[in-house]
Amino acid sequence: MDIDFFCRMSEYSWLSNYYKCEQVVDGRIYPSNEHYYQSQKANTKEKEDWILSAKYPHEARQRGKSLLPSEKKANWKEIKVDVMLKGLRAKFKNPELRAKLISTGDAILHEDSPTDMFWGKKGKDMLGKLIMKVRSEILIEDLFGEKV
Repeated sequence: MDIDFFCRMSEYSWLSNYYKCEQVVDGRIYPSNEHYYQSQKANTKEKEDWILSAKYPHEARQRGKSLLPSEKKANWKEIKVDVMLKGLRAKFKNPELRAKLISTGDAILHEDSPTDMFWGKKGKDMLGKLIMKVRSEILIEDLFGEKV
C-alpha cells in the first residue's frame, strides 16, 4: 500500500513538515519540522531566529528560501538530508505521532508535492524515504529496546 501526503488537510497531513507539532532539537523548541529544517539553512543565529519566529510553516519556508547564498551554511547541500532526518526523529518522538507512524505498517510513504523534485515523489522521494527510515528505527527500538 502507498500513502501520499502533502501539506493540505487530509488523513495523512500529519506526515507533512508543515504539520504544527512542537518538537525539541538540541534544546530548542520548533513549532513544526519545516521551521526546524528551514532555520538550519542559516549561518547566523540572527537569521536562524528570524526563520524560527515565522508564524506559519509556509512562512518559515519562504524565509528559508529567501536567504542569500552568503546567509546560508556553505555546506548546506551536503548536510540537508541529515538535517531533515534529525528533525524527523525529533518530530516523531511525540507519542501521538509516533503511534500514528507505526500504524502505517509497511506502507510506502510519499510526499505528493507537485513541484519538489528532491523531497517529493515526482523526483527522488526523499521525504517519504526518510520518514520510513524513522519508522523502521522506531519499530526496532520498540522491539529490541535499543536505539538504532
